[in-house]
Amino acid sequence: MEKKINEKKSLLREAEKIEKQRRPPRHHSVFSAILTKIIIILILLMILAGAGYYIFAKKFTPKVESNVSIVSTQLSLCQELVTAKYHYSDIVAIRKSVALSKSISLIKYSGVIRIGIPDIINCDYDVYNDGKSLKIKLPDVEILGNDITEQEVFDENQSIFVPIKTEEVFAKIQESKEATLEELVTDGIMEEARENAKKVVKQIMLAAGFEEVIVY
Repeated sequence: MEKKINEKKSLLREAEKIEKQRRPPRHHSVFSAILTKIIIILILLMILAGAGYYIFAKKFTPKVESNVSIVSTQLSLCQELVTAKYHYSDIVAIRKSVALSKSISLIKYSGVIRIGIPDIINCDYDVYNDGKSLKIKLPDVEILGNDITEQEVFDENQSIFVPIKTEEVFAKIQESKEATLEELVTDGIMEEARENAKKVVKQIMLAAGFEEVIVY
């Protein structure tokens, strides 16, 4: 009987020993728990970072792209931008004489000079500050036209011996037109036209929704 009891005790000690070998050390279990928590926290942080980036990209990027589109649209509506226009009138005289024969012709004409940017879509621009601000560089202003709007013979007395030809009339008027334009350029109309272009474009872009517009 006693032998059987001792055998049972021996078996119980052996079972306890095997159970202890299977059971991981307590410090190992604590380390595993901490590592698991760290991994979970890292995964949550990655999810939050991804969500934040998505929200940021969705909120701001389309706005910038949308405002770039607004700039292109507004500029395309302008096309040829006239920022200075000058109306003028003049009288040219053509006199010709051969011996005792004389001819004279006085022509009154009106014209208009247009100065501005021929195609404003060619400007350079930059949208920044989350789509709120705009920098835009305009092309140089040019002479867009110097055209006759009205013409009439003011006085005429021609001799058949010294006729005044149509080409001579056109040449005289062209000379007068160029002289008027040169005088305007000397007086600073090109600079005036450029300043007007800056003001016009700035007002257009402010009206389109930009908070700050720099034009140069």
